[in-house]
Amino acid sequence: MKSETESVPWTRTDWAVALAGVAVALAMAAVYLSSRASGANWAMVGVPLDDAWIHLVYARNLAEYGHFWYNPGVAEAGLSSPFWVVLLAAVYKVFTPLGLSPQWCAKGLALACALGVPVLTYLVARAVRLGRGWAGAAMFLLALDPNLAYGSVAGMEVPLLTLLTLLALYLVARQRYLGAGIVLGLGVVTRGEGVVTALLIGAIPVVGEYLKRRTLAVVTRPELKLVVMLFLPSLLLGGAWALYNHSINGTFLPNTYYIKHNFALGLFNWTNLLGALGGFVRHVALFRGPLLLVSSGLIAAFAYSLPRHKEPSLGLGLLLIPLTQFYAFSINIKVGALAWPWTYCTRRYLDYLIPLLVILIVAGASYLWAQLSRLKHRAVLLVTPLIVLVVVGLSGWSLIGLNRLYAEWYSWDNENIEVVDVAMARWAAENLPPGATIAVTDAGAIRFLARPDQVVLDFVGLNNHDCMGRPCAELLHEFRPQYALFFRYRDPLWDYFETLHSLSPKRLTILGGGELVALRIRDYPPWPPE
Repeated sequence: MKSETESVPWTRTDWAVALAGVAVALAMAAVYLSSRASGANWAMVGVPLDDAWIHLVYARNLAEYGHFWYNPGVAEAGLSSPFWVVLLAAVYKVFTPLGLSPQWCAKGLALACALGVPVLTYLVARAVRLGRGWAGAAMFLLALDPNLAYGSVAGMEVPLLTLLTLLALYLVARQRYLGAGIVLGLGVVTRGEGVVTALLIGAIPVVGEYLKRRTLAVVTRPELKLVVMLFLPSLLLGGAWALYNHSINGTFLPNTYYIKHNFALGLFNWTNLLGALGGFVRHVALFRGPLLLVSSGLIAAFAYSLPRHKEPSLGLGLLLIPLTQFYAFSINIKVGALAWPWTYCTRRYLDYLIPLLVILIVAGASYLWAQLSRLKHRAVLLVTPLIVLVVVGLSGWSLIGLNRLYAEWYSWDNENIEVVDVAMARWAAENLPPGATIAVTDAGAIRFLARPDQVVLDFVGLNNHDCMGRPCAELLHEFRPQYALFFRYRDPLWDYFETLHSLSPKRLTILGGGELVALRIRDYPPWPPE
């Protein structure tokens, strides 16, 4: 391979290939949206995760009142993706007056971001000096990937982070460092994973400039200029977000970090790391079954080829980002030894790495093909094409099978949210009195669809920092809600509740429980316990 920073001409052929990749990604989105595995068109109507409704709560309040409110008039640090919420607020402001549903505001924005991912995958592949055929192969594999196809219509911010990560890599390869810095800063305020990505991608040109040193100095002017361009936007945007969080919950991180981070995992946890890897490779088509050895071998081949590149920094970044993020994930979120089921709740933290891994796989294949083409041995000439056909066949079979499964899951996940969370939210708005205080555990759809004068308390703590890490009995005793919408579980607390209404999905796939119950609270448990 040649240097990554050499100019790659962009032709009409490139445009045609890129547009074909967009068309395939759009067709895959249509496959998921049209799935009726759950018995109705829930895939078209809903969103498959209540977190999308949480974003919609903040986005609507930002669009209508200019504040990150959860309950009307009360700012909260419950949003884990402020940039996504800002974009979603703009979409909501423009399109809901035209009749677009809140769900489709989120789904449409996610799909718009997702359609740019194949194009940027192609651009980054070309930036690491892959030919058009190889870059096109990487792009089409991405467009057909079931994880990304599911995420493209899930109404969450994962496609946005994927887009920003690829764009930053491309801008670094083109030496557009200020633009790369701004994009990295936006990634920081899109998801927490963007912080690690910004550090690694930003370090690529800085380290490259450091290695070119010809004079002794603590820091040279070119190095300082690069650091400012690449890291200052992240510091400004991330710092503003941190200060906002601090003004609400007294810490520099959003509520979600303290709810989902498992401090017991320590700084290195082999069991959790292996569980994360196990869940990932079973649910990414190009790593399933025998393809795991093939894909891992091709990535290793690319790593072996790096010292032969004139400027290997971009390729090294492609390798380091997934490794670092898997480690970061493994010390933050407990997934268990086998990580099953690997639902979208878990997958979304790592899905944005898939384009990088696919580029590495294809780049490794390109390198091996170039090496084998130099050999004139008859066995190589005869056997290699057969091996390629077998690998392509296995890849196609894996993609088809996993897409069929994921399209079914997508339909059922949407059904779960619509027939339970959304339906319960509408029931509560119609049947619970104005001004009621309602305790909840799924806090998105219920807050969005509740009456404005009804107060919703997120007892999990994601959207009410006063509730973080506190037992339910203590919260009931302190806040005295009149009603609760809880998933049913065995607990002496239920002796204090009266059941008013309940809803269950046909098949539990994504919800936190099998039956969501509307409860009237007859009395409050003593606190501290007697």
